[in-house]
Amino acid sequence: MKRILIVAYRYLPSSTKQGITQSKLYTYIHTRFLASDRSPRVYVKRGITRMEFLSILHQRKVNYVLLRWWQNLPEIPPGEDMDILVSDEHRDLIDDLVTFHNNGSDIMCDIYTVSGVKNGCRRNIPYFQPNLAHTLLKTRVMYRGAFVPSPLHYFASLAYHAVFHKGYRSGLSGFATGVAATCGVEHSYTAILEELAQKNRVEVDLSVSGLYEWLKQEGYAPADDTLTKLIEHRPELSILETPLASDARGGEMLVFVAREKLVEDGLLHDFKSFLEDQYNMDILDIRQLDTAEKEECSIRIRGGKWDKGPFKYSGGKPEALIVAYDFHPRPPDPAIHQNQIRMTNLNNMEAKYAYRAKTKSLILFKSDYNGVHSADNERDAWSYIDILGKDYRDLIAQQVETRRSRYRRIWPVQKVLSINKISKVELIKYGTSNAVKKTFRPGKERYFERELYAAKELSKKLEFIPPLLEEGDGYIVTPYLENILDHLSEYEKKKVLSSRYEEIIGIINSMYCRGLAYINFNPDSIIITPDNRLFCTGFEYLQSYQVVPASLEAAFEIAGVPKEFKGDLPESFKISSSSFNSVWGTYIGKWDSIPLSLVQAHPANLTIE
Repeated sequence: MKRILIVAYRYLPSSTKQGITQSKLYTYIHTRFLASDRSPRVYVKRGITRMEFLSILHQRKVNYVLLRWWQNLPEIPPGEDMDILVSDEHRDLIDDLVTFHNNGSDIMCDIYTVSGVKNGCRRNIPYFQPNLAHTLLKTRVMYRGAFVPSPLHYFASLAYHAVFHKGYRSGLSGFATGVAATCGVEHSYTAILEELAQKNRVEVDLSVSGLYEWLKQEGYAPADDTLTKLIEHRPELSILETPLASDARGGEMLVFVAREKLVEDGLLHDFKSFLEDQYNMDILDIRQLDTAEKEECSIRIRGGKWDKGPFKYSGGKPEALIVAYDFHPRPPDPAIHQNQIRMTNLNNMEAKYAYRAKTKSLILFKSDYNGVHSADNERDAWSYIDILGKDYRDLIAQQVETRRSRYRRIWPVQKVLSINKISKVELIKYGTSNAVKKTFRPGKERYFERELYAAKELSKKLEFIPPLLEEGDGYIVTPYLENILDHLSEYEKKKVLSSRYEEIIGIINSMYCRGLAYINFNPDSIIITPDNRLFCTGFEYLQSYQVVPASLEAAFEIAGVPKEFKGDLPESFKISSSSFNSVWGTYIGKWDSIPLSLVQAHPANLTIE
């Protein structure tokens, strides 16, 4: 029916469309048949009175609670609707009693569900924090033919409603001076809450911050990420939010939540690799949640809302946490920040959205689901970590501190020259001149040791290696050398390198004579300074031979790296293209074209150091 109406409407003249959209008939049809994102607002069907409606809910054993303004049942205050909270699984039992349009009964209801499913959200956020919602249903009491909250939890629910739903309009003290008056106060919430607090012997400061702290203490306040969403609709609630701050040393800890469907489809470790390969993130831990942790995370993350959202299928509840460290976060541009004010790292958002899209290409059937959620910022990420306890927080905090401390900025950074999964290279201001600082990630110590050995020891004997200026925890500092090759065309670069072929052969031979393989030595490793001196860089893959080849021609840089090699290779390294002819052939000629006298001038049988 819906599809037929949409198609028919599409082919109508524009003037006819305009007349239809302004008519009551269109309002009825759109509300009744076309609206896909309906609100909780419904109307009891004509012919059913308020008390008859509640009586039918009792007969059907619907797990519900009438939230407010029930004191004078069967009457309720003029202009008020019936706000009803229903358990998720019982919402369908009410469908035949209500409509999404007013058909004449004039009995309005806002029907909310615990997790917000089945149109039971308020502005796409579950009405209450899950603990509070479950408690309200579990402790409900009968009053004049209706289930209503127990006294203490009526106070809690009304406090939550006044602070988070009404905001300024609650009249509570603590919001900006004078704003409540301009907004108009609907009910005397302060007086009502004061009376309820006295009856229930609740000691609380009846201000915005006082009620918020009490709700937090009872476990009924919204989680940090939910509060952020509430603030989007009620900016005045920002007074309750802890301001965002970042560590001056840089980097950002992220937490991604892998949902049930993603794990069921076997994509958890693929997502881990995606974060590492596509965004250079360091994965600190993958925490598979046990039953109790799943339940706690589903309640305290995302406001308890884990339905399908705009997707065809639901990704399910939390199944695992992927804790990552992003060494190089990127701030969102102003347009993104305006819509997601607490999102602090563009890499976070892009990675999440990109993998959701990738899921569709990996799974043949039922792939249209959201399998990944993430905290918007490091502060929210720590609140996710806290759910799993102090020991787990301490474990992650130690790993974060190790990375942040190593990557701190000691000297002013002029420019970031390169970033990869092993290290970052920066141009820094070092004293009165520039230098290059190369910092290695934790866990990449063997790569660091190779670079340090080259700069600290080999540079004393091999003039083509830049000397060490300073070393520290996982980093080395070497002189900055301007490279004239950076400003040349490919043709000009080949011409310059071909004229230096003796030095290039000499570099390979110098390493061979020391029992070393300069793996990944290529034209990009060469620096030629304005004063015509030649240097080399990139020694993280410099490795000792287990068995030194019998001749220079059998060295890895000449013959190529053998398939059986068990050492470290760059991620994009291709063994089949690692021979001298493949790497250097187009620059200085094939190996067979190198004068024999030149090779003999650098004998391969020198004593290995």
